[in-house]
Amino acid sequence: MNTLNETKEVGLLSKILSIFWEPSKTFESISQKTHWWDVVVPILLITIVTWITIPYIVPVSTEMAKDRIQKSERLNEAQKEQALENIENQKPVFRYVMPPISNFIMILVIAAVMWMAGNFFLSGERKFLPVLGMTSYVYLINILASAIKTPLIVSKNSMEVYTGLATIIPKSDSFVFRVAMHIDIFAVWKVVLLGIGLGILYKTKQSRSLKVSFAIWIIYILGASAAGGLSPF
Repeated sequence: MNTLNETKEVGLLSKILSIFWEPSKTFESISQKTHWWDVVVPILLITIVTWITIPYIVPVSTEMAKDRIQKSERLNEAQKEQALENIENQKPVFRYVMPPISNFIMILVIAAVMWMAGNFFLSGERKFLPVLGMTSYVYLINILASAIKTPLIVSKNSMEVYTGLATIIPKSDSFVFRVAMHIDIFAVWKVVLLGIGLGILYKTKQSRSLKVSFAIWIIYILGASAAGGLSPF
């Protein structure tokens, strides 16, 4: 009974900090009771950090986009000019409006997948909100990823900054390299946390919930790499 009471009394700040070194504490608290701020605050924090990095990342990404357009063999000169003009005319406010929307959609989609997988494969009947809250806290890892990657992006003047398997594989447009791009230390960290969270929320063996989490991730990697897409992980 004492453990249950202590879990219920875990504060918002404690849950935010615990996700980095004692995630089970955060997940146990969410499992007992999930508040609306367990979703809103993590997404807001992620968005604020995104806003902070925008002035540093956008110039680099913009120049890389222009370079890709100019080197493209699929576009004729008129199409290239139009594409470059669209980039130049993009309103700065758009760059600040999209992050909270895209962050919420990304977390919502991942949470929905985890919720359906948990209810189907882990024999549970959890409501969606706890899984959404759990996913929102897990994606606070993006803050640490941004803190590490942004200085590297600025110093290299390139968005092609990797913190995983892609650092040891020669860059190419191959399927293998796209797979390597997805196998990132922060992505693996989030997949592990999602697995731990599912295990706690659905009260099942950790090994089982981790298998579900990694299976979903692997399926995504293969599909996204085949399509040349980017990872939400």
